[in-house]
Amino acid sequence: FTFMDLDKTLDISIVLDTVCPWCYIGKRRLEKAIGLAKEKWPEFSVAIDYLPYQLDSRMGNGLDKAELYKKKFGDRAEGMIKRMSDAGKADGIEFRFAGKMSNTLESHRLIDYAMRKNGADAQEKVVESLMHRYFENEEDIGDTQVLLAAAEDAGLDRQETARYLESTEGVDEVKEKASRVQGKGISGVPFYIINNRFGISGAETPEVFLDAFAKVFDKCQS
Repeated sequence: FTFMDLDKTLDISIVLDTVCPWCYIGKRRLEKAIGLAKEKWPEFSVAIDYLPYQLDSRMGNGLDKAELYKKKFGDRAEGMIKRMSDAGKADGIEFRFAGKMSNTLESHRLIDYAMRKNGADAQEKVVESLMHRYFENEEDIGDTQVLLAAAEDAGLDRQETARYLESTEGVDEVKEKASRVQGKGISGVPFYIINNRFGISGAETPEVFLDAFAKVFDKCQS
């Protein structure tokens, strides 16, 4: 089949938390899948948006990341870190596990703001910058200055973004979006909603995504 007969692009909503390492790995794998899909079907296109999820909405700010991993996972922490590191390297990510971890609400506010202000491309760049800074540069994405740097990476105006972050604008909207996500029964991330009909849970391989794309469009044509 081809995609020429379809009225719209493939819509993918990505549910993630910005401190979830498997969300970063899943992002890279989805990117590979999209590249493979474009090779297979030249007409293929996607529209991506991001939805908020907080693994721990009660978390404070500026907490020691390594200590948090030890506290949460105990003796399993070292093995889990190695597993994540190996998985990351396979997808071009150099995970580092020092630095600070903070509540992710502000990062989700920035992601939401980027979409409303400058559209999907800006939102994508903000997500990429936040994850790179947190996971590979050991930066604290609860720090306003780090958030503003990510905003600038995405072409957003620093002063306008600072005013937004200093306000309470978008707080209720982001919390409502997160609540709606959980209302759909999503209890872990990453999670991918394709065309608002099909779900993929976890950082699956590019081949799994590719197979899902084919099934979605096959359903659309049947």
